[in-house]
Amino acid sequence: MSESENCTHECESCGEDCSSRSFRADLHPLSSVEKVIGIVSGKGGVGKSLVTSLMAVEMQRRGHQTAILDADITGPSIPKAFGLNVMAKGNDQGIIPVTSRGGTDIMSVNLLLQDTSAPVIWRGPAIADVVKQFWSNVIWTGVEYMFVDMPPGTGDVPLTVYQSIPLNGIIIVTSPQELVSMIVEKAVRMAEQMDVPLLGIIENMSYIKCPDCGKEIKIFGESNVEAIAAKHGIKVLAKLPLDPRTASLCDSGDIEKYSGNDLNEAVKMIESIGEEKMKDMRIAVAADESGEIFQHFGHTRFFAVYDIKDGKVSSHSMIDAEGSGHSALGGFLRENNVDLLICGGIGGGAKNVLTEAGIELVSGVSGSIEEAVQNFIEGKLHDDPDAECDHHSHEHEEHEGSCHGCGGHSCH
Repeated sequence: MSESENCTHECESCGEDCSSRSFRADLHPLSSVEKVIGIVSGKGGVGKSLVTSLMAVEMQRRGHQTAILDADITGPSIPKAFGLNVMAKGNDQGIIPVTSRGGTDIMSVNLLLQDTSAPVIWRGPAIADVVKQFWSNVIWTGVEYMFVDMPPGTGDVPLTVYQSIPLNGIIIVTSPQELVSMIVEKAVRMAEQMDVPLLGIIENMSYIKCPDCGKEIKIFGESNVEAIAAKHGIKVLAKLPLDPRTASLCDSGDIEKYSGNDLNEAVKMIESIGEEKMKDMRIAVAADESGEIFQHFGHTRFFAVYDIKDGKVSSHSMIDAEGSGHSALGGFLRENNVDLLICGGIGGGAKNVLTEAGIELVSGVSGSIEEAVQNFIEGKLHDDPDAECDHHSHEHEEHEGSCHGCGGHSCH
């Protein structure tokens, strides 16, 4: 079996002599890029660069710092769409991308050429090296979402991007023609073989809208993009119209003035990358009688219980511990099928009791119970490992600072 057939595309597990390792490109040490999305197509002329531009514009408009790495070296059209006619600059540390009027950072070969109309007549390896340099030598600052406008097909450069840049997913762009759909199948299979997540398909030139009656006219006939998407278990994220107004914005360098909402579903998909869906669970919160979080776990009598389903509160109730001490509260909560406890102060002994009961803990929380639960659902609430009981009672005086109700730790 050949080396390529053995390859898992996980370079960290390979030896230094693996030929595929040479394709890896390290991000510039001064760069910060959180998510990278490749925009691909099986053939040229379907609007891949348009979709790349529109996605970056829409994400930037929604408050995300975006960037475009134009990997279509022989057909760079991104600078034209954004109205950029200056050259990128650099310093001793690296190359600085050009920033559009709307704030998107862009790097393209046309931003490095004196004559932007001159053809780039390079062989595949040279083009692939430039793409890797755009990743490694350019200083990308504070980028939340980078879109890579990849060249069409399944050749050298797309392969280099797949192997050298850590893609979080790809979007495939197509048009309704039957021939294009067949080629899309090849792009889908390439992504699957390279083990890159398929985020969905965007169909461009799906229809035109009659300017008089508003009727949608499918000039290329009915497409089978839904069938292709269903076959591979992915979504059709958008069907974009053939709109002369959008073409005019590209030609004039004003793509950032685009105001359509056709890409809402695609934006939601991109924004959800890396978000883990919260598991269904039951949360208990140490409660006082005013609806606030009770601060002394070992003395808690009432717990507000919330059932979480699909990331939302499906029901809530109040349960009475009836004076159980801290050593018995773990069992009490477990008997009530509690998966996680939110509380204020808690001692080490009580923490051990909860651990033995298999109950997760978020301690050191104060304020509104409902607000704390919502913050937890949104990922904004975290355990304070230093949170301990802080009440001072007569019991402390008698037992020299030992807080039996909070697990045996001295209170502060």
